[in-house]
Amino acid sequence: MKIPIKLIYVGLILSLAILPSCSSVMDSASLTNGQTSSKVQQSTDKEPAKLADSNQESGDPNDAIDQPSKNKIEISSSKDTKNTKDSKDSSKATKKQEEPAFDPQNPKLAGIALSESKDKITNKLGKPSDHYKMDDEDAPLEIYEYNGMSIGFNESNTVEFVEVFQKEVATGLRGIRINQHADQVIKALGKPDRETDYVISYNAKDALLKLDVDPMTHLVQSIKLFQVTKAE
Repeated sequence: MKIPIKLIYVGLILSLAILPSCSSVMDSASLTNGQTSSKVQQSTDKEPAKLADSNQESGDPNDAIDQPSKNKIEISSSKDTKNTKDSKDSSKATKKQEEPAFDPQNPKLAGIALSESKDKITNKLGKPSDHYKMDDEDAPLEIYEYNGMSIGFNESNTVEFVEVFQKEVATGLRGIRINQHADQVIKALGKPDRETDYVISYNAKDALLKLDVDPMTHLVQSIKLFQVTKAE
């Protein structure tokens, strides 16, 4: 059976028309697949970046864990400092409370009692920085000078008076020091037997504790304990 030449020509023409169209469709499908793959790859590449950005915004989990620990250490350190300070303040308060008030029956100043011997004083305080004689109405006195205080000895070589005139010297009287206000003295030692703008004094057995006060500032200038036959 012979195929007419016209049909062969028609078939060739149709083939030439269809092939470019199929090629275009295949190329289009290939391009579409490539774009889809590229989009998937781009999406995959962006995910770590988004994750990184998310971590930056929310903060490193390790940092979130470590931060409370740091805060706890700082708080603990603050508490330790406060406890140390409170302990020191408590120690000072306790030491002040341990110092007795002025005892009229056994008067002392700077831990020195009247009628103590010269040898006992030198054993306790060492050699004086200076010493000299001072004429007294009743009898001459020998004065021993120490840092911030002086001690007078009578002819029997016993303490006649003790005087403190610098704030560095502990008086042994409830924390009272030179340059403290007169009101603080009265609060610590109680109501005095005598009080003026110049003097605050407390009577004792055969002795007198006298505090000289600046009338302008009301600050204590010197504290003296001395023997008397009769309280002034």
